[in-house]
Amino acid sequence: MANEFLVSVADVIGRDATTDALLFLGKANISSAFQITTQKTDVRGGINNPLLYSYYHDREVSIKIESATFNKAIIALNAGTTVSNSTYTVAKKESLTLSGGSVTLTETPTSSTVGVILPDGTIQNLTPVGAVITVSGGLNQTVDCIYDYSETLVDQIVGYATLPPTGIHLTLMSEVRNASNTKTYDLVIDVPNFNLSGNYTMSLNANGVSSDNLEGTSVVESSTGGDYYYKVWWIPAAATSLVYTDIAATPSTVTFDVSDLPDTAQITVLGIRGGLMANTNVTTSCSFVRTSGCTTISVGATSGLITASSAVLADSTCVITATYWSAASGSLTDTMNVAATA
Repeated sequence: MANEFLVSVADVIGRDATTDALLFLGKANISSAFQITTQKTDVRGGINNPLLYSYYHDREVSIKIESATFNKAIIALNAGTTVSNSTYTVAKKESLTLSGGSVTLTETPTSSTVGVILPDGTIQNLTPVGAVITVSGGLNQTVDCIYDYSETLVDQIVGYATLPPTGIHLTLMSEVRNASNTKTYDLVIDVPNFNLSGNYTMSLNANGVSSDNLEGTSVVESSTGGDYYYKVWWIPAAATSLVYTDIAATPSTVTFDVSDLPDTAQITVLGIRGGLMANTNVTTSCSFVRTSGCTTISVGATSGLITASSAVLADSTCVITATYWSAASGSLTDTMNVAATA
């Protein structure tokens, strides 16, 4: 097996955990970490206290994403709320040049006081007349003015004290490449129930750009096959066939009772990949033929359905061969025995 490498960072897709409606797409990430941790309790006893048993528990899946871009959705998810848009009273800071101590503000204040900072650091809290303020001793200086006013079409997030963070359906998408830098797979990690931690840091630096952080843990998703935290998919970058080392036709022996004829039995063929790779059902990709024995027992050439007619006699036997072929695996065969009993 050729060496493969998981490269760069993952794109991040956030969707509603209930409806799967898209919430955000992150494509400018600095780092993306997927971590599985498991706690262990050791049981020891006897002379020299040897290890008798290890109990594994408290498995946790955590994910942390750092993005180079700023996205208001990340704040909203951590706050457990949405981004609303309306007319809101907001704060404004602007630098204006006085004329004879007076100036007209860009907006009409809704606050009863306008804070003014003069160049020497002096602060005056003034009562505006409409949008006009008059600064004592201001003359023609440039001052900083701070006040509240009403603005339309404002996006707002309210950080309520009691709301938990929003749970989402999180998907990470990255690339797997080989030693020649050819993409072999798209790696997709799907977390259907991702609980954000509610921890968010906005770090503003004089010589840098603030980054967004999204972190949290997976909670179990119910499934008929067993509750799970996540699924990982390797999606081939190009059309390909799986490589099998062998095939296994099951059951290896089929027995018919002549008193119940005619009757049928279905062959299932599994492609064996070896190691930790699960077997794959390749029945529909196989051909089947009776290679010896009783001629009143037949098999579907492409279906693998064995049919024993009413003419089959007790103690009749035959051998059926299943064949799988692909360019990746070559030709693989397996045989099974069929018998009829009284």
